[in-house]
Amino acid sequence: MTIAQFTQQINAIQGVAQSKGISFVPFGSVLPDTISITFDDGYTDALTVIAPFLCTRQIPFHVFVSSARMNGSDRKYLSPAQVVELANMPGVTIGAHGVTHRSLTSLSSSELAAELRASKVDLEAVLQKSVNTMSYPYGHVNDEVRKAAQDAGFTFAATSKWGFNESSSNQLLQRRIDMWSGDTKRTVENKILGHWNWFGLLT
Repeated sequence: MTIAQFTQQINAIQGVAQSKGISFVPFGSVLPDTISITFDDGYTDALTVIAPFLCTRQIPFHVFVSSARMNGSDRKYLSPAQVVELANMPGVTIGAHGVTHRSLTSLSSSELAAELRASKVDLEAVLQKSVNTMSYPYGHVNDEVRKAAQDAGFTFAATSKWGFNESSSNQLLQRRIDMWSGDTKRTVENKILGHWNWFGLLT
């Protein structure tokens, strides 16, 4: 997605929010009529591009970070120092995204527990504060994975399942709405309002 596309989409989301009286809140809120903006994988542009843009507009957002990528040598991902810098910016919160970004449903019970626990501990060591949110890599989650996430100490987790959340929604199975590079202003508005007909893409 280009910066121009990203700007257009945020403008559209912000326009809907203002017209409908919808507030932006950090991921993990259960307040009605709110929007939480999240980004997976912990790419460096969360700090260099996204943060300056959204912080200027006072729009909170949440970044899910895979700790092995954070601690690795590939600098398209946030380094530990950059994760701390990002977390210290107004309205920015950080969650886990696994250690190695492996599909959690493909792991044995012991591997699953270790992956989830380490992803939490690694980020907490860097941030020096509790990390209680996560996003399932590739959106892969089943009952065993959800239970393991709870056992590891996570209280909110994002899936890749399409849709909206209610106060009664499972906090470890939070649905999301994807925004894609080709989405027009109208498409973004329809997605936020629940009017988007994704079946049309199949015809």
